Amino acid sequence: MTKQNVIAGIIVLVVIAGVIALYNFLQLRSLIQFPTSAEAGVSFQTIESSRPDGSDCLNQGTNGLAKELINLENRTVILGMGEGSMPDEEWAAFEPDLPIAKNINRNVMFNQHCFYRSPGAAVDCEGETCRITEDFVGYEWIELSIIDSQDCFPAGETNCGRPEPGVVSATVTRKCHQVIWENEIYDLTDPAGNRYVMHATETGNPDLNVELPIGWTLERVTIDEPLIVNPVGGGDNCYHNVMRDNLGQGYHQYVFAGESYP
Repeated sequence: MTKQNVIAGIIVLVVIAGVIALYNFLQLRSLIQFPTSAEAGVSFQTIESSRPDGSDCLNQGTNGLAKELINLENRTVILGMGEGSMPDEEWAAFEPDLPIAKNINRNVMFNQHCFYRSPGAAVDCEGETCRITEDFVGYEWIELSIIDSQDCFPAGETNCGRPEPGVVSATVTRKCHQVIWENEIYDLTDPAGNRYVMHATETGNPDLNVELPIGWTLERVTIDEPLIVNPVGGGDNCYHNVMRDNLGQGYHQYVFAGESYP
């Protein structure tokens, strides 16, 4: 084999490897980048939905560090729960294979919560039939939510799964979850008058020194009575708008400036 043939063979292998790498990158990008609300056709009334009378709370054993995995193909989020969940020390080093992705750490800041129905369960479910669980890598997980869309603020930004400084992401998720804060909250406000309460941090400590879009503010506020945040959409709908800033801090929307979203 001549030297020229060897070089040509190496070039072909490099080109093939490059094509494979580009294909994998594009596949990964298509999985990670959720559709916008316009692309997904997301639309709902911003009226509060009520937790059904007599419904059970299915979230025993899910306080503290919330361990969340996302199936990027069907956009379903599962949560480690109860005695059968993955231990914290194993979670820290755990790296699943695609299309399963690990969410950033969710050190929760609310005082009480009640997750009362998996999104795939029937709306008239009762008791344990409201809980959809699965075994994954030898541990138990509960179906928590389904992601419908993700938008960036300010408008025009793209691929804001992990926002850059000055950018906030808004994720519409279907999650039948009542969340309660007591004593004090970290309150995020946008120029339109929408308000969002911080529910989790990546580090375990809330940080007011975050770079937000122009006109957005974040402050610590003392509250005289508990703040109860229910899903919206009315009836059996369970929509939550979940925001994220560039420090990995998450927020639930609790005041809507308009009668519908978006």
